[in-house]
Amino acid sequence: MNEFRQDLVSGDWVLFSTARTHSVKKFEDSYQPKVGCPFEDPAGTGHKVVWGYPDNDNWQIMVLENKFPAVRPGICGPDKLQGSFNSHDAIGDHDVIVYKDHDLQFSDFSVEEAAAAIKVYKKRYQEMAQTSECVEYVMIFHNYGHEAGASMYHPHSQIISMPILPPDVSRSIFGSHSFYEKNGKKVYDVIIQWEREEDKRIVYENDFFVAFCPFVSKLPYEVRIFSKDSHAHFEKMPDELDRYLADALLAVLKKIKMALGNPPFNFFIHTAPVKENGFKNFHQFYHWHIEIFPKLSILAGFELGTGMDINVINPDEAAKVLRNA
Repeated sequence: MNEFRQDLVSGDWVLFSTARTHSVKKFEDSYQPKVGCPFEDPAGTGHKVVWGYPDNDNWQIMVLENKFPAVRPGICGPDKLQGSFNSHDAIGDHDVIVYKDHDLQFSDFSVEEAAAAIKVYKKRYQEMAQTSECVEYVMIFHNYGHEAGASMYHPHSQIISMPILPPDVSRSIFGSHSFYEKNGKKVYDVIIQWEREEDKRIVYENDFFVAFCPFVSKLPYEVRIFSKDSHAHFEKMPDELDRYLADALLAVLKKIKMALGNPPFNFFIHTAPVKENGFKNFHQFYHWHIEIFPKLSILAGFELGTGMDINVINPDEAAKVLRNA
């Protein structure tokens, strides 16, 4: 398979070249012992506690202020011009969401434990969105393994608010809106309907969520999870759906772990921005979702020089491997 495919939303191109060498490798053991782990007793090791779930004394999940934040709280100011370049003070909040059990990674959670994490994600998102007038976007993400950027073995997610709209999110928003203006349909509804009709790249499905390897997968074994109710805002998802999302997310992560030898991975939530910014109704054209990327490849000269990814795995085959795991 040698083919260029263009993403229907962003317009990005991906080169599929499945004859290139690839293999499933064993990954570096990133285990770190409990002794000396700052997340074993967060409050006792200098971390500022935001709140614990279900409470601070009996916590199973603890929200902490990041000791080394990428952004910092401050006074919301305007964009600045430095020469011909736009800039903005890095105003925002950056928290770490720590899970109780040092040796239980997210892919090993029960449905109840994963549903609790989703509940915490939603609550903290809602709080951050109201913290400052500066907040344009709130990103929730989870890294596992050194190769995926996790500096600490102890299971944790992160959530960060920012005063700008990230480029990848911006392309999704504007691409979705452009498709709706031209076709009168939600682009993600069109994609999901086609994926379900094709029935080649579906990895997992329950009553409320569907997971599949996209037709234009940027990276090998990429999986996206969409709700079937087609809503724009993750944080507004009804609480009764938390377990169903947890079920779908865990199913995919467990399949990736089993089929690919427990690789490092990243997952993140793309949802509608906090502010409308001229758009009348995000729900009319956008659809929140989770993207999952096993860390199986590295960026090289072609990718850096062209801005295009090379995927050496046919998404049809990737889905089959994961579906059967």
